Amino acid sequence: MKILIVEDEALIAMSIQAVLEDNGYDVVEIADDEASALLAAAQHNPELALVDMRLAGGDSGLSVAQKLNAMGVAVVFATGNCPGAAIEKLAIRCLHKPLSDDQIVAGLSVADAKRRGAANPPPPPPGMHLFD
Repeated sequence: MKILIVEDEALIAMSIQAVLEDNGYDVVEIADDEASALLAAAQHNPELALVDMRLAGGDSGLSVAQKLNAMGVAVVFATGNCPGAAIEKLAIRCLHKPLSDDQIVAGLSVADAKRRGAANPPPPPPGMHLFD
């Protein structure tokens, strides 16, 4: 699965990238703001984006999620402040930071199953907020 990471903390983004690539995911790019996220999505057509809520330059993960959804990209928020149910249509799930390697992998497995419409997705890991 092709994944776009939208995270403005470089060390966190690189750590997530390493975990995903070690587990067979294709990280197409790391973006740190809205403009770079949308450009990367247009260039690489990711299936899913892992999006932080607060981005470089004061950009909002909510705005990024809205625009990625319009481009057909599924979103999982990865943030210390998971948004409430009012915006549940913007994302499949929300992973609460700080994230362990196991949470990242299990969370994306659940999100991918949900994105594909699997009848029996795996159970969500601890620290994953569900939007159902």
